[in-house]
Amino acid sequence: MSCLQGFGQPGPGGKGESDLMEKDWTGKVLRFLCCMAVVFLLCGCEEQEEPPLMPVEESDGTITYDYCIAETGDVVLTCKLRGVYRQQKDQEISFSLAGRLVDKVYVEEGNTVKKGELLAELSAGTLERQIEDLEYRIQRNELLLEYTDMNEALDISQAWVNYLYNHFYDKERLDEFIADLQKGYRYQREDYGDALELDRLALQALQQELAYCRVYAGMDGVVYKLQKDLEGTTSREGKVIMTIVDNSECLFETEAPEYRECFKEGEMVNMSVTSGSAAGNYRLLPHNMEAWGEVQQFSVYDGPVTAGIEVGTSGILQFVQERRDQVLCVPKTAVHNADDKYFVYVVDEDNMRQIRWVETGLFGDDMVEILSGLEEGEKVIRK
Repeated sequence: MSCLQGFGQPGPGGKGESDLMEKDWTGKVLRFLCCMAVVFLLCGCEEQEEPPLMPVEESDGTITYDYCIAETGDVVLTCKLRGVYRQQKDQEISFSLAGRLVDKVYVEEGNTVKKGELLAELSAGTLERQIEDLEYRIQRNELLLEYTDMNEALDISQAWVNYLYNHFYDKERLDEFIADLQKGYRYQREDYGDALELDRLALQALQQELAYCRVYAGMDGVVYKLQKDLEGTTSREGKVIMTIVDNSECLFETEAPEYRECFKEGEMVNMSVTSGSAAGNYRLLPHNMEAWGEVQQFSVYDGPVTAGIEVGTSGILQFVQERRDQVLCVPKTAVHNADDKYFVYVVDEDNMRQIRWVETGLFGDDMVEILSGLEEGEKVIRK
């Protein structure tokens, strides 16, 4: 006998069995629709769900919150910039000739040099010998030019002696003789003068070429960025082979012109150096703010090392970017965001939390300015 018959239903294949199956199918459909309705309701509730909060329940069942009091205070937003210790004077050294062999380098990286000191030179070939030959020829022609004047004066004097005492000439012939004599010596002087002018121009060109083969320090300083294995290479005109820097005057520099208004002449700026021999905390002063452009400069006022900071040392400058004094504020951790709106949780008199939408002002390092939505003295849950 079928189990359905126990309920007074017809046997297999009867009408009772058909009605039961229909009811069972209807129940399944209803259960499925109920489940779907619950899912949609949960999804709708999820969009409105408040941000999670983890209250602490004491042993007696009372819920307590880590809260603070909304009160008047200062909201400060600081900013950090990287500053690099750089010298203010330097000289880039390069050769003025191309295609010459670098014959000798007289300095090494880190050497201290004086103004006018020879740093390196190119192979000069026969330049020095050519210069010596020209200098000798110029001196010889200058001497011959002087002898020309002396010889002319002697020859004219001898002509007058012959005229006065030996009566070799009459006066007319004497004048002609002296005129011819002077003409000849004038030609000699012109020849010597032309030769001297050409030789001096040639000497000047050779000396200039020789000077281009040598580079000198234009200032007192230290050798930095010396090209490695420079000797034996071929020179390239204008290519920097080393830099001379003056370490006697260095400043910390930043490159953030957008923050210029955050600094004031004579107002200290804190800076920290975290590594190297100069590690520590410093106080800097803005340097020559009138000349600030893309680069801003700061001098060291005091710190663990006021002298001997190495060029290239970097530090982090921290300064006030913006501030609000004596405004209603709460800790930054107490302010939450939803759909670009801000809210906090407040604790009411019954120790129940409530959501409160607020209008915020400046977000500082630790505190947030509250423009509206809260009253001074209200309890605000920190997080």
